Amino acid sequence: MSQAQSFANHCMYMASVVLESWHRAIAEEGKPISVLTASFGPAVRLHLLDAYGWQLLACNRVSSTPTKPPHRAVDVPPLANGIAQSPEVTEMAMLEQSGWLADLQREIPPGLTPQAASGFIAVSSNVFDFDTARHCFAELESLMARVADAIDES
Repeated sequence: MSQAQSFANHCMYMASVVLESWHRAIAEEGKPISVLTASFGPAVRLHLLDAYGWQLLACNRVSSTPTKPPHRAVDVPPLANGIAQSPEVTEMAMLEQSGWLADLQREIPPGLTPQAASGFIAVSSNVFDFDTARHCFAELESLMARVADAIDES
């Protein structure tokens, strides 16, 4: 296992610890959901983005790891002349365009999330809430397992 892959796994573990704490805080019902979301959301997001970045570097088999991982495929350091970017990084760049990975990469606005007005049946939300965080975690965990298998096979 590469150092970058090890860092990715560590970040996933840290994200799981924060998600677990977030879930417990929600269950305790001691604080408003908007406060918990503003407190836990950015921390989980950062751990997941770091895990994703370290995984990008692991896919490209980067031997010299930077001090901070990239959070987008476009920010992966260029490879030496004649070395092609891994197909996994190319695939991940496409996944960044929409869906769960775009949700993860979307900036979280500072402050508390606005409360929906009562009486509305459907409300559009771009909030990185607990359900979004849990979904991104599961998707990233699945993606990392799949690309780790591809790395091991090559």
